[in-house]
Amino acid sequence: MAHGQSVPDERQNRTHMHSTIKKYLSAHPKDGYLHYHAPRFSILLQQLEQRFRPGDRILEIGPSRFSAMAAQTLRCSVDTLGFNADTETPIGRHWCCDLNQLHDFHALRTDLGPYDHVLFAEVIEHLHTAPVIVLEFIRSLMALGGKLYLQTPNAVALHKRLILLMGRNPYQEIQLDKLNPGHFREYTRAELTAYVEKNGLSVEKFFYGNYFDYRYTAHVAAGGEVRPLLKSVNWFYNLCPGSFKPGMTFILGKDSDE
Repeated sequence: MAHGQSVPDERQNRTHMHSTIKKYLSAHPKDGYLHYHAPRFSILLQQLEQRFRPGDRILEIGPSRFSAMAAQTLRCSVDTLGFNADTETPIGRHWCCDLNQLHDFHALRTDLGPYDHVLFAEVIEHLHTAPVIVLEFIRSLMALGGKLYLQTPNAVALHKRLILLMGRNPYQEIQLDKLNPGHFREYTRAELTAYVEKNGLSVEKFFYGNYFDYRYTAHVAAGGEVRPLLKSVNWFYNLCPGSFKPGMTFILGKDSDE
């Protein structure tokens, strides 16, 4: 897929939904979060599966439902990194590390890795620490030749441009919950590419995607309420040029130890 090319539209995403994701959707029909992110999970799992080799080590930063999906599909352990204390999990090992504390030398973990695959999906927008610092730390966790899978919202998606034209702020307010503060900062493709290059990572693949199911936008407040009319938003984004779409996926490589 060429740089900047979009992922397939919603019909294709649903038709080619990864079998593991289909099973989870069938088992959890009222899980709005899962249904909202299912197209994105499917794409991420497909990209990981294409590159995974037996014996590879996987780390997910910001534990999510995807950890178990990857472990089940690839029949391997998946380690995670987040706020909770170090512990064994049913699928691997969890490591405690707050990426927002990386300014403090004592917060750095030097006892982890190396990992062949690091999943960093829908996390960077929740951090107030400079991306250069975060990406430098993540790079230190990667094996030579390892891959970093970075997914994040597109800061200049079409609906955000339109909201701004109406004189409104298109970005959510910072929340009171320390563990789930919302989005501190969203990024453009050019911004993240610049940060990546500063940290000695190469862009192996990039694409914009319409990989959220907007029928489940209200999943947090409404506990899985489905809004069928918002299917029109899915179709609308299928017709948009890539740079207007709501999601971005980077697959980054660590080509040297320098």
